Amino acid sequence: MASGGDEGGIFWGESTQDGGGSGPSSASVNRVKYREFIRTFRLDEEYVYREALRSAIVTRQHMMEVDIDHLMEFDEELTNEMLSKPGAHLPTFEKAALEAAVTTSIIEEGQEGVHLQITLISSKQPISIRKLLSNQVSNLVTIPGIVISTSRVKAKATTVFAQCKTCQTVKQVPVRAGFAGAQLPRVCDRVRQPNDPPCGVDPYVVLPDKCTYVDQQTWKLQEAPESVPTGEMPRSIMLTVDRKLVDRASPGNRVLVTAIMSVMTQAPTRGGKSGSGLAVRTPYLQVLGVHHGFEQRSSEGASLTHFTPAEEEQFAAMSRDSDIYAQLCRSIAPSIFGSENVKKALACLLMGGARKELPDGGRLRGDINVLLLGDPSVAKSQFLKFIEKAAPVAVYTSGKGSSAAGLTATVTQDPSSREFYLEGGAMVLADGGVVCIDEFDKMREQDRVAIHEAMEQQTISIAKAGITTVLNSRTSVLAAANPTFGRYQDEKNAAEQVDFQSTILSRFDMIFILRDMFDVQKDQTLARHILKVHMAGGAAVDSELPTADIEISVLKRYVAYARQKCSPRLSEQAVARLESFYVKIRQEVQVAASEAEAAGRAQRAVPITVRQLEAIIRIAESCAKMRLSEVATEDDVGTAIELFNVSTLQAARMGDIQLEGGGDGSEHSAEVQISQRVAIGATVSRRTLVQDLNAIGLDQASVNRAINALVRRGDYQETSQGRKLRRLK
Repeated sequence: MASGGDEGGIFWGESTQDGGGSGPSSASVNRVKYREFIRTFRLDEEYVYREALRSAIVTRQHMMEVDIDHLMEFDEELTNEMLSKPGAHLPTFEKAALEAAVTTSIIEEGQEGVHLQITLISSKQPISIRKLLSNQVSNLVTIPGIVISTSRVKAKATTVFAQCKTCQTVKQVPVRAGFAGAQLPRVCDRVRQPNDPPCGVDPYVVLPDKCTYVDQQTWKLQEAPESVPTGEMPRSIMLTVDRKLVDRASPGNRVLVTAIMSVMTQAPTRGGKSGSGLAVRTPYLQVLGVHHGFEQRSSEGASLTHFTPAEEEQFAAMSRDSDIYAQLCRSIAPSIFGSENVKKALACLLMGGARKELPDGGRLRGDINVLLLGDPSVAKSQFLKFIEKAAPVAVYTSGKGSSAAGLTATVTQDPSSREFYLEGGAMVLADGGVVCIDEFDKMREQDRVAIHEAMEQQTISIAKAGITTVLNSRTSVLAAANPTFGRYQDEKNAAEQVDFQSTILSRFDMIFILRDMFDVQKDQTLARHILKVHMAGGAAVDSELPTADIEISVLKRYVAYARQKCSPRLSEQAVARLESFYVKIRQEVQVAASEAEAAGRAQRAVPITVRQLEAIIRIAESCAKMRLSEVATEDDVGTAIELFNVSTLQAARMGDIQLEGGGDGSEHSAEVQISQRVAIGATVSRRTLVQDLNAIGLDQASVNRAINALVRRGDYQETSQGRKLRRLK
């Protein structure tokens, strides 16, 4: 009835730290104590672990979770001894559990094929990865973090059998736990008879078929983005899990692990020996228990997943305020003057809609994506920075410094083992939160294409180096971008100034074009506002300075509470209004298209598809969430339609920004590429231009249609019987 786990002391480096006072006699005493704990411990007249043991064996899970606080209540001395020498006590605990299963008639004595694993949980305050110092070696620790990579499952030997090549003697060699291995003796230890020839040096070879194995997997755990101090690199640590804990997490999962901190010999550098290899050890964790979804905390230390009854009463009172929607909107970046509609949109983005699981296994996203497109100095980056602070989970990145692999996921190779493993990017780490992407227009086109699936289906599919998997990226995207020419220019077509494909634009629920317009009255008010902010030194001491109706710490907790507790659905009246709006706007689009075709001019109407209808639904549900309501009313739909009108529809009416999901945007992209290649007043060969654009993936028909459209608008002039093009403006 062996447990199948790594037995012995807590192993670290290349030596064994024996559990002092943990000889055979004390081990048998501890086994009796553990057995009595499982058989007799009760909570409210219920035998907790007797039932847990029965459930683990009957359901064939063969894994039982033990709360360290319960063990401390049963025997404090035994618990302290186990916490100081967990590697020596856990195998004893697992043997005691099997003995308890026999004495309680759960299994029969001598029954084979039952291997039980004990996992531990602890309610003590977790410590961060950056606080794992040398004084924690060999101790039990509780660490929160995000799993960013997992290896394939391997077979780890728990007992190695080796045979001498000369005398055929078989020897059993113990195996050290974690990343440590077994060390074969250099000489044969068989008792020799007189005149027996020596066996020589290194005579042993391993017998793989006789060895016993357990499953083992390697994880990489990284600090949560919100807990990393400003200016610091996020730290990570390697984890080893075995037996029933393998494949319990995938990249992007937030977990709370209970583990033994161990150290291993540092691998030598490439091309030479490690100069400090005998003294320096690399820390890693031997995982004893895994809990999904650790307790998120704000920078002030307040929990974002657990709320006291007093806080719930406070949030309920806030939600009953008839002005809660306006208060939340005014609390978004109060130091930024104006941009009320943008603040309303960002409040909706923080709350998000309701995620829906369909009976056929499909999913409808509830997260809202917003694009801020506009001139420099209109506070786009400031909005992104505020949302990063206000969202319960947020990752901030810049488009120029982000690649497709950094945003989604990548497959990397371990330099020592040459093994490929999966590592999640920003959108995987921000699962359940917001990704803020600044300088969105500076990203390479192929990098932007990589997030198409993540923005709509909210998954990331990877098929590289023999690894095929799907990761979750249930996150909102808040992006900020500048026009193609730096500033928005009225004399140019909007399609020339927005270097985005329609496929990416259609995935944004709201698109705002922010203009830096010249207005004397507005400029005076804005200058006065900025000067007062500077005079106050960042603290709103002047009564005329705007202050948030809701403090950012309360706002963050209110948003976390609403996202966790509330999942609104549309009312019958709201459905009727949405239906009438959708039919009406589609009719207007059709009429505008017919008039444009009859007049022989390019169509500039806004196509409205199901994707835009779903965007309005999500905005309406977010408005209901602000009131902690389970029903999105007709008024919520009215607010959503108003926001959609002042954002996406208004942006599309300013030019040929196509929002349909079915088109590939080739003509729009061709016009942009032509404008970037031909300077004003220059003349180029039409044939050469078409060949250049074909080389970057644009088909010839789309390029010719784009050239004809530019000529019709008067931007270009055909010369030499259409063989050359001259740019006029």
